[in-house]
Amino acid sequence: MSTRRIVARSLFAVAAFTALSGLATSAWATPPLMVPWPCGTTYSVTQGHNTGSHTAEGSWAWDFGIPVGAEVAAPAAGQVRRMRMDSTRSGCDAAYANDANYVIVDFGDGTEALFLHLQANSSSLQVGQSVQAGQVVGRVGLSGWVCGAHLHFQIQNTCASWWCQSIAASFVGFGNPGLGTPLTSDNCGAPVTCDARLNGGTTLIDELDTACFSRATQWWWDVAEGYDGHHFYTFATDAAAADTVGRWSFGVDVAGDYRVEAFIPNNEAESQQARYQLATGPQTPQSRLVNQATEKGWVDLGVYSFTNGDARFVSLADNTGENYDALKRKLAYDAVRLTWVPPVVVEPEPQPEGSDDVADVAQDQSQTDASEPSDVLSPPDLRTDAAEELTSSDVSADLGPSDTQSTVDADSGGIADPSRETVEGACGCHVASPRREDFWLGLGMGLGLLGLVRRRLS
Repeated sequence: MSTRRIVARSLFAVAAFTALSGLATSAWATPPLMVPWPCGTTYSVTQGHNTGSHTAEGSWAWDFGIPVGAEVAAPAAGQVRRMRMDSTRSGCDAAYANDANYVIVDFGDGTEALFLHLQANSSSLQVGQSVQAGQVVGRVGLSGWVCGAHLHFQIQNTCASWWCQSIAASFVGFGNPGLGTPLTSDNCGAPVTCDARLNGGTTLIDELDTACFSRATQWWWDVAEGYDGHHFYTFATDAAAADTVGRWSFGVDVAGDYRVEAFIPNNEAESQQARYQLATGPQTPQSRLVNQATEKGWVDLGVYSFTNGDARFVSLADNTGENYDALKRKLAYDAVRLTWVPPVVVEPEPQPEGSDDVADVAQDQSQTDASEPSDVLSPPDLRTDAAEELTSSDVSADLGPSDTQSTVDADSGGIADPSRETVEGACGCHVASPRREDFWLGLGMGLGLLGLVRRRLS
């Protein structure tokens, strides 16, 4: 049986134990991790997962056989979240568990690295200080619960304490090393910065771009076919935890919706359950399942809303759920493309042709009607300033008492005559409702008023 299959089956057994224990696991710690000591130095694993003292929160930890005074280094860029450097107490007993010196490097994505059992005052870092991959964070010492010099190292979910739930993780180039595995560090400093950014256009990330595409473990094969004549592949597995992972990384300068596409080559791409994960912001990554055996060329993964910031990515892990021994399906890694999708602008509904002209004419007519009140007694040429100054006393003086009749008939005993109910005239005075027999009376009153106005104008 190949070493790869032994590792995969070991991981499956570990995951089964974890499930029974109710422990949280993760297939991939972000960002990609280098081994946690300086470049070119070799150390071995002295304790693995879910063995010895590595239980509960520490179940996914490693112990590395690093001697007292040897340096340890950040596995990726991050920020110091918490640290302790003042303890000189140690012993081979759980009673000393809270006496360890430590440094925690937070990756800003909900995960962090814990360096435990450090030498007192061996770190010059400060809480809140930024660190780069390969930067020394301290030295191994005898502090806390130790039965011999070593580095306890774990990737954990960020919590309010220094001791948080550990999660499964992999080292670039080494995967998840088991007990006794020697590791020669290639943690030689910060890698070349990835300059891929989403800026409101189209961003393409090729799998040969070593600054923006990272590969975990050594299980990769090259194929001279695909987008731009190349792609990688590995084998799909049904392991509980990922062994091989590829990631296309980028940042976002212009937030918004982007269409995400993955290029699937024609050959050496057989997985029917390739699950692409997308980190669009600080929220939980989303995923899209692709059948690489039937979907070829640029495959649409969907439209996703990305927030501004760094540490955005598309990733693809080998634990697709397809059994290696029975199927041996190849999982392909090629280019990905992200294209800006402009927001939809809702246009106002167009007005029917000529509707504005009709509305304008109607409005002008209504304004004209409102400005010209209906006159019963006065012709248009009487609406002058002089006519507006005319008062009811002037009318009474010219027409006399007999012309200003009450609407109540004296012969009726004070009962109003319905035929002579008052109506509101446009001039503001009350006049009797005209009857046929009152025609001549109304005509006389109008002629009298006309004469009065003419005298005033003269």
